[in-house]
Amino acid sequence: MSTLEEPKLLASPGVIASLPASAVISTGDKPRNPPRDLVRWDWLVGRLSRETSSGRFIPEMDGLRFIAIAMVILFHLNGYLLAKSSLHHSGPSPQLDWLAQIAFVGFRGVELFFVISGFILGLPFAAHHLKNAPGVDLRKYYLRRLTRLEPPYFVTVLLLFVLALWVQGKAVAALYPHLAASLFYLHNLIYGSPSPAIGVAWSLEIEVQFYALVPLLTFIFAIRRRRLRRVSLVALILGILSAQSLFLPRSGPLSLSILAYLQFFLVGFLLADVFLADWGESHPTNLAWDIVAIAGWPVLFVVLRADTLVHWLFPFLVFLLCCAAFRGSCSRRIFSNRFITVIGGMCYSIYLIHYEVISAVGRFTRGIAEGCPYWLYLLVQSALIGISILLVCGFYFVLLEKPCMRRNWPRRVWTYLQGALYPGSRVAESAAAD
Repeated sequence: MSTLEEPKLLASPGVIASLPASAVISTGDKPRNPPRDLVRWDWLVGRLSRETSSGRFIPEMDGLRFIAIAMVILFHLNGYLLAKSSLHHSGPSPQLDWLAQIAFVGFRGVELFFVISGFILGLPFAAHHLKNAPGVDLRKYYLRRLTRLEPPYFVTVLLLFVLALWVQGKAVAALYPHLAASLFYLHNLIYGSPSPAIGVAWSLEIEVQFYALVPLLTFIFAIRRRRLRRVSLVALILGILSAQSLFLPRSGPLSLSILAYLQFFLVGFLLADVFLADWGESHPTNLAWDIVAIAGWPVLFVVLRADTLVHWLFPFLVFLLCCAAFRGSCSRRIFSNRFITVIGGMCYSIYLIHYEVISAVGRFTRGIAEGCPYWLYLLVQSALIGISILLVCGFYFVLLEKPCMRRNWPRRVWTYLQGALYPGSRVAESAAAD
């Protein structure tokens, strides 16, 4: 085989074309083959990268997803270690440790996810009103939500309930009502608390409530005057925050509903508005936004520890930090890093099963570095268990979630099944062609 034929076996032209320019070493007019390790890395990144139905990929959003899922994992890992380890550490009490203080507010990563959802789901509606893009077909919109998110969710819910029966030894009769409520996204409203078998599902129920309201909420983009539209959004956010302070109970079904978190989705709308109307796809960057990012992230974690400030300031701080992720010269490069965006793109699979991985792996690793200062202990455990989460959830993503990202997967499955049932027919020939 000649050297020029070898790339055909290594990778498709699309993979080779996506390699950095430094991977192609020029000798005259003919580029040499890219190094095998770069091709293999690019193939792995391609397998683990998510697919977008619209074809539009905004890497900064996946970078923000990475931050959100990292916060949630650190929160759950810290809680697990405090509950399960013997807490024999040098230095200050684990509860007073600086890294533990950050971990304690990691659950706020869920609210960052809500901002991202508001941005992503509001974008096509905003483009229709602000850029005269085609209107959103609501039938296709809801069908896409259904085929994209429900299969991984249903499989995970059923799997975790089976594990709860097997590992925890709970009775079927006791868990069955929780299973039914979780499958229909009604557990929060019925029980006023997260499910005992899949606790992270509480936030997904709020996401579903938002999906139902999106067509109504996005009429705010029909306001043509830019300043009036944004003032209206900010006023609506402030009105919601005020109503929550006055009327919303701190526990019960309403505290786990869209009524308690709508402001974050609207912050996502505001970000989508600025993104489309002011920045565009090739928005410029400058160092001033890097200063906002450098100062803003530490301030954010300080605010998250202050109960009197977090309710009013957190949504707007998140907005500024999201802007910095897009507009900062350095921060944009960080949030667009391929390693970070690949992990961020798998956040749904990671979110669904990360706690089960923490529980399974932690029982074997939690004794490692237990005598060190708690911040070092937590870092070591984050590295050990984090690698396990990436491996298990990456496999889960490739096996279950990524196939559901392809818009036409239900039709392809149906065609395949028909071809299997009626071999030799035109349907079978079509399935073989696919």
